[in-house]
Amino acid sequence: MSRYLLKSMEEARSCLKDRDISLFLDYDVTLTPVAGRPEDARLSFQMKELVRMLAVSMPVAIVSGRGLADITSLVGIDGLAYAGNHGLEAVAPDFTMTYDIGRAAREELEGLVPALSELQERFKGVIFENKGVSHTVHYRLLGSRQFPLFKEGFDKAVAPALSRGRVRLAESKRAFEIRACVNWDKGRAILWMLERNRFRGTTPVFIGDDETDKDAYRALGPTGLSVHVGSEADEAAFHLIAQDEVKVFLKLLLDTHEAAC
Repeated sequence: MSRYLLKSMEEARSCLKDRDISLFLDYDVTLTPVAGRPEDARLSFQMKELVRMLAVSMPVAIVSGRGLADITSLVGIDGLAYAGNHGLEAVAPDFTMTYDIGRAAREELEGLVPALSELQERFKGVIFENKGVSHTVHYRLLGSRQFPLFKEGFDKAVAPALSRGRVRLAESKRAFEIRACVNWDKGRAILWMLERNRFRGTTPVFIGDDETDKDAYRALGPTGLSVHVGSEADEAAFHLIAQDEVKVFLKLLLDTHEAAC
């Protein structure tokens, strides 16, 4: 079971003592508060400046389920590494990467676009994101009385594609993720980046909040420091109770790193 990080800082510091650190950050509900619409999740000025300062001291990557162009634009800090679509795409000043999900999975995802678009039109509060190599259907703004009817329509729309085994369904926070059935996720993307120039030889710190982030917690294991934002998580070493505590920890991390230099 994870330990509450702000009461376990000495333990965390001992894990990172005398090591070169790299920092991997999810975006939504990690760097930003919960937002009803994806486009409303914006970095505060203070958080953006803090991430910028951290990037001067250590390699920093943003690892998000959003599309790569979307997350790069939203964060807007030069010199960082960015991984989008749960790690299927990545870009940095010294590398680029695109994981090939295969033609069959691409065709399945393309084939779902009309039905998922129709659900967005039919149900007020449903937002469909076509991210090319994955899809997300948000229902945070959907009225509770409408959810059963929406879920029935959603299940009917995706069932044929799921039955063919080329794409899979994952539940996020008030959203459904439709992704290719490939052996790749945020955890494997982070391990891949840890072999690249700027990250090689560093001890990774990863902060996330969602089910998809648990792949990264498991991948890092005892070799890094994993932090879950929210309730306790078996897969992570530590947890923070609320999103606003992320800023507190990042400031402590920056101060600790600068004091050690």
